[in-house]
Amino acid sequence: MSGFVKSKVKALLLQGVIAYDRFKASLQGHQDGRLAPEAWDMSLGPDGHLIIEGCDTVDLARDHGTPLYVVNKRRLQKNYLAFFNSFAHQYPKVEVAYSYKTNPLPGVIRLLHEAGASAEVISPFELWLALKLGVPPQRIIYNGPGKSGESLDMAISQNVKLINIDGPSEIDIVRRLSEKYDNKQQVGIRVVTSVGWSDQFGFAIKNGAALEAFHKLSEIPGVSPCALHLHLGTGISDGKTYLQAIKEVLDFSVVLNERLGIGIKFFDFGGGFGVPSVRSYSRIENMLRPYSLTPRSNHVSAYEPFTEYSASIIQLFRKYYPDDEDCPQIIFEPGRAITSSAQCLLLKVLATKPGRRGNQILILDGGRNFATPTVYEYHHVLAASRMNGSGFASYTIYGPLCHPADMLYASEKLPEVGPGDILAIMDAGAYFIPNQTNFSFPRPGAVVVEAGEHEIIRARESFQDIIKLDLVD
Repeated sequence: MSGFVKSKVKALLLQGVIAYDRFKASLQGHQDGRLAPEAWDMSLGPDGHLIIEGCDTVDLARDHGTPLYVVNKRRLQKNYLAFFNSFAHQYPKVEVAYSYKTNPLPGVIRLLHEAGASAEVISPFELWLALKLGVPPQRIIYNGPGKSGESLDMAISQNVKLINIDGPSEIDIVRRLSEKYDNKQQVGIRVVTSVGWSDQFGFAIKNGAALEAFHKLSEIPGVSPCALHLHLGTGISDGKTYLQAIKEVLDFSVVLNERLGIGIKFFDFGGGFGVPSVRSYSRIENMLRPYSLTPRSNHVSAYEPFTEYSASIIQLFRKYYPDDEDCPQIIFEPGRAITSSAQCLLLKVLATKPGRRGNQILILDGGRNFATPTVYEYHHVLAASRMNGSGFASYTIYGPLCHPADMLYASEKLPEVGPGDILAIMDAGAYFIPNQTNFSFPRPGAVVVEAGEHEIIRARESFQDIIKLDLVD
């Protein structure tokens, strides 16, 4: 068989695999298609530039340089209020604590606290940051599987609202620290249900570990075991998963009351809610990425809106707590659902070159060092400087790292762009900031925009910043 025939057969096989993957997606209610800028509360300017809150992204890139994170203040606070109100309109005691790990930009977190969010932290740094930002201790929830003794000491000394115990060793630390302070520290247990993450997280309900953990906590005079906590994962699009886990937690609360006389004051249902504009790549798509033939279906309809999540969750909860009087508080800890769509990443095209498969290659001034999530999930990319451009072409998009794995997009159709043009990666508000590195390049700055005005909330890292901790002459 000639090389030409082999290549044709391979192409046909690949196209068949892509068609099969799309067919499977359609059976799950997914749909194909691109989202318009309005999906992120953006618009087009008269010159074809992408506009965010009255600010021209090309002007922002010129004034502040690229790479640059752009935060939409109005969208950010709107997302928070939409999430909070979807539950608060149906239940009297609801608290939303923003997940610091999702986007630990102090300028972003401060805006969320101004809107009413509490703080959910999972590390000594995040606990320190919440206190540094002036969050009252009674609005801080401390989670995470690796709490150090020092950080637990800090949390208990401040008498934070809630510490959710994640492992047996933490019970021993809390026991020792409870003798040091006069506080009656409220604690909960992170439980593992039949769905969602497990492994290094929490105590399983099924094997009795969670019940035993509560028994040990109930014997410590200085703590008040009063909360149940769960966190199922990230980017979850199926409300049924949440309902299954919540039902198991509610059933377990009945057992706690009957066996140990423990009444639950807080039900902390964590976060993990997905957003319609981001989705994980399928196994088939990951296989096809090296061939620049990654299908780009959007799968938008797979995600339930907050109103549907909340209605189902509250309806289930009311079966156990039908009365408003003395009802427990429900806590949520969203991250992605709040900040993902409120932030984008502006990158500049540095160079173009022809690819081996008839496509074009773009080299940008930022890659996996600033946009790690594009490795495992699809994020829309817009030609911010040529939104009205014509002559669409297929591009394989790379960052500037001297590394063959620095690919952001295997096959992306965009208007014809060239050196100097600006691209915008959407939904850069979830796990872009915490996963960024200064691999060969300084980390980006960030600005917040509102009503035509923009303000720097993080300065661009300098060369000197990168080595400031090193002992050099």
